[in-house]
Amino acid sequence: MAKTLKKGSGTEVKRRWRIPPPLLRDTEDPGPEGLAILDEFRSELGAVLWKSLRAVLLWSQVPPSDRKGIFAPDLGRARLLEILALGIEDDDLREPMETLTQVLSAPDSVDPEIIGLACRRIAGWAETTDAPRTSIEFLQVASLACPANARFALALGRACRDMGQFSRSESWLQRAIGLARQSAEWDVYIRAYLGHGKMMLRRGVLPAARRSYVKALRRSVRQGMRELEAMALQDLFILEDKAGNLDRAVDYASRAVATFGSSHRDLPHLAHDIAVFWMQRGDVEHAFPVLREAVDRVRDVYRGIALGSLARASGLRGDEAAFDWATMELERWWDGPGIADAWAEAARGAMALARFDDARDHARRAETMARRRGENLVRFEAEALLESIRAEEAARENRSADRPPPSRPESDQLARELLKSLQAQPLSV
Repeated sequence: MAKTLKKGSGTEVKRRWRIPPPLLRDTEDPGPEGLAILDEFRSELGAVLWKSLRAVLLWSQVPPSDRKGIFAPDLGRARLLEILALGIEDDDLREPMETLTQVLSAPDSVDPEIIGLACRRIAGWAETTDAPRTSIEFLQVASLACPANARFALALGRACRDMGQFSRSESWLQRAIGLARQSAEWDVYIRAYLGHGKMMLRRGVLPAARRSYVKALRRSVRQGMRELEAMALQDLFILEDKAGNLDRAVDYASRAVATFGSSHRDLPHLAHDIAVFWMQRGDVEHAFPVLREAVDRVRDVYRGIALGSLARASGLRGDEAAFDWATMELERWWDGPGIADAWAEAARGAMALARFDDARDHARRAETMARRRGENLVRFEAEALLESIRAEEAARENRSADRPPPSRPESDQLARELLKSLQAQPLSV
């Protein structure tokens, strides 16, 4: 898609939006392609999955005009018999694996979109079976099979980001942005910018995160996409809070609440973020009940983060039973995006309870996770937190614990509204 620019009188210059080439491997996962499958599935199933992926990869690298005859004529039938011999009962795996045999039996006529969707289904199955690297492999081959599909590129960029493969994620998110702009898929365009902003925020690069969020907000307003507008406002609220721009943060939060409305499925996530904002300013009176209602209503992928926040609020309230419950539940979310931050929050809760051994353990876990995932902002916070724990333990003998600041009256109405909306929503667990 070309964009027309005017240059001087009667002169027009056309600029074509450049689609960045994809980055297929990450320094943390150098390959070769498909090796992760054999590592996560040490079985006959893993071998057949690996062969299926390699077949699609080879097929995608050959120009469509040259695909006829690239595989032996009987290879498709042989692969189908291998799949049948595995006795797979799960349709979400067996059906797409059977679909991929079309690459072998009819390489010159099979629809690339059908192959891409089959790979996406296998990626989804792998994710539910705790095989994230296999999921990424099939997401990538789906994107290679359908190189103009912006949604496939977006899914891969998000998955790489959540695995801490930031260079690879950057490549695919920028590719999704370019493809979506070419095809005017503005929802994908906005989501890709939001995904990029989240990645840059985790890396501690706040100016880059702000630029991506603002681009997402402007486009969502221009296209009248209110849900995506609310998501962008929520992300900007979180960013400005971390940047210390409190007035801007409050403004974005208020706008996000108004834009989402009281019954939106993402309201629990916004309520959580607002409660954390209150808690960080000492207003545990309003934060704790909102967090308690939100923790079982957020989607599973965010529940670990919500549990960390609840652990901190419980510690600040002196509620050891609630703290122990939250940290026990948090153990189930062993790793993933935001979990390092969650353990840092749990460390702050333990420190408030004067359980300094627990606080050190949780802070070290946060630092280790953040270092491994390249989440620099959380890593620096965890390192500073360890110093704070040592100082607090030393000072505890010489003074009584400080009382938290009183809650702010202007938060009363918003807290009541959030609690009423949350209690009307169904539990997610």
